Amino acid sequence: MQFTKVSQKEWELTIDRERFIFNLVPCSVTNKFNLITDFIERLSVFHDNRFNDWLKNLLLEASDEEKRPIVIIENINQLKEFVNEYIDSIDVDYNSFVDQSKVKKNSILFEGFEIKAIIKLSSYLKIYSLFSNTDNNNVTPKIHKEIYNKIAEEISSTDIVSKIFNVIKTKTFRYNMTDRFMWEYIKTIQCKDIGVHVVEIFNFIMNNILIMCEEDKNPITYFVGVVDESVKWFLRSVYKGTIVYDDSISTEDIHGSDRDNLKTYSFNDTLGRLKTVAFHKIYDQLERANISLTDNDQYIIDFNNRLSTIENISPLCTCMVFPVLAKITKIPYLHYKTISPEHSAILSYYLSAILQKVFVTDYTNVFNMLEYYPLVAPSLSTTYKIKAIHQFLDIQNETQNFMGFNTKDFPHKILCHFVGRISRLSSCHLLTGEKIPGIPLGKVEADMIRFYTFYFSGKLDEKINEVKQFIYSDF
Repeated sequence: MQFTKVSQKEWELTIDRERFIFNLVPCSVTNKFNLITDFIERLSVFHDNRFNDWLKNLLLEASDEEKRPIVIIENINQLKEFVNEYIDSIDVDYNSFVDQSKVKKNSILFEGFEIKAIIKLSSYLKIYSLFSNTDNNNVTPKIHKEIYNKIAEEISSTDIVSKIFNVIKTKTFRYNMTDRFMWEYIKTIQCKDIGVHVVEIFNFIMNNILIMCEEDKNPITYFVGVVDESVKWFLRSVYKGTIVYDDSISTEDIHGSDRDNLKTYSFNDTLGRLKTVAFHKIYDQLERANISLTDNDQYIIDFNNRLSTIENISPLCTCMVFPVLAKITKIPYLHYKTISPEHSAILSYYLSAILQKVFVTDYTNVFNMLEYYPLVAPSLSTTYKIKAIHQFLDIQNETQNFMGFNTKDFPHKILCHFVGRISRLSSCHLLTGEKIPGIPLGKVEADMIRFYTFYFSGKLDEKINEVKQFIYSDF
């Protein structure tokens, strides 16, 4: 007996010069069909010609589509006998998979004989997959259900199936504690609560994953891993797939009821697209982080939970992010002031990454602060006076241009207001959740003096144009 892989979805089996072709259906088993073929070949070696002759006759008789259901059902007992003899002969202590020292009062405990029963069921399904996972040898869904139930009848009358379900339910509901807000969103918007997802994962494991258990490995650990990955994948897909711009903007407040609001709707759409771009950039950064996959997914969960708690807009958004983005996107500054705190934090982090890419080592102190959001409401006014007054005067005298005017008093008042509003700000990093250890106010002040003086005098136009090109390319 020998299996040969013809293509990703086609395998060939040769038994005593008799050739059988299997066209696989798209499913999780298809990508790992070598687990099926390797197991059947091991059975062939163990039972020698007896198994080969039986399988060849089974496939030949089942080639008749009308007789196939009856032929398969009649051979189930013999199928189980071959598998049971092999599993009983291998040197695997299934009791060793049970760590009694970790068993607690409410633990879901699988005994060694129960684990062995699961392995046997998985092995039965491997042979049956030559029919159930193929296009050319399959049976109707009704017959498939009947065959599956007959194959699994040994464990369906025990507590094993309910234990598997309880393990899946317990693991899934733990995510309800760590990501409760997202599950509430899914329940409200998609009409799908966490209980429905539990049933879906259970059915997926019983119909697609159980068959891939290996006889020398703990199936329960495998199931738990599948549950973890499926929930994380599901949540991540929802996070990415349901990012929509839903901030409420009153067109009357911006343009008045007597004006054409087409531009306003265009502005709204552009802001929504910009938010989506920023979200995906952040997710990509989280997934590229030098941490394990599990921690990476936890980062995404924590990040989205953190977003839901943002209630205040950073002064750096109103005095830097919004003006720069308004200049680049041609969306009026007043329009940016209507977006939510969550939206402003996303745009602030996104712009920070681009600014640091364009300016490299310049203004890093103030650009780094764009990655943080305020934990408390910033003050609306301040009596702060900038300390680096000599630096301010030197740069002002050098440029002699503030929006076309030779003035020093007005930019001085603006800088005092900007720096003063962030001087006592308590902030948290958007991605890591770490609080800012301390604002290097002297360095931030120096950066802001240089940045705003050059920005309003037009000396940063080339750099801002580079920022615009990066944003346009992201679109």
